[in-house]
Amino acid sequence: MSYGDWLSEWFYGFLMVAVVTGMISGFASLSLDRTESTIVLLILTFTVNITWGIIDGATSIYGGLTDKADQEKLIEDLKKDGNDRQKRGKLRESLDSSVASYLSDGEKEKILDEIIQAGPEAQRRYHFTKEDRNQMIATASCDIIAVIPVILPFLLLGFTALALLSSRLIAAAAIGYIMFSYAKHTGRRKWATAAIFVVFTLAMMSFTYFIGW
Repeated sequence: MSYGDWLSEWFYGFLMVAVVTGMISGFASLSLDRTESTIVLLILTFTVNITWGIIDGATSIYGGLTDKADQEKLIEDLKKDGNDRQKRGKLRESLDSSVASYLSDGEKEKILDEIIQAGPEAQRRYHFTKEDRNQMIATASCDIIAVIPVILPFLLLGFTALALLSSRLIAAAAIGYIMFSYAKHTGRRKWATAAIFVVFTLAMMSFTYFIGW
């Protein structure tokens, strides 16, 4: 996973468990005892994040395989007619979305010719590789592990005011740090961005708690 993808998965994981935890803690404070509330909390938070992790990981992998299949079919067609401007333009788009975008148009055209010449024939079937499996596991793991710190206060302290506050602060701090990292790498205002998302997370968890009531 790239660093950007890694940050994204942690963001999704913390955001989802923050929403679900807010709703469950509000509902549990009136309707269930501690044991029942804890069971519901564990089942729902992990189920939601595991499901999302699997969906996100699988769609990411198969989306990549689909793009690879389309590119190799395009290269195969260009081996037969390398002057097809429409198809060359489509292949050029893949260069423009990579580090090759920094090159001049002439250099990009030379690279296109090299790719067309060296590129493989399109496969009949594209398989799920070991690297794909590892990427899917890494993607799902971010979503799943994010559950633990957010629900831990409830597991240790029960559904108390201190646990509720601690859970909100942990989720808000995690999301704030992720947004701080985004801003740091993109030249934006780090502390302002982090603060906005800390407030957003706290407000969202308070709102979902209210819905739970």
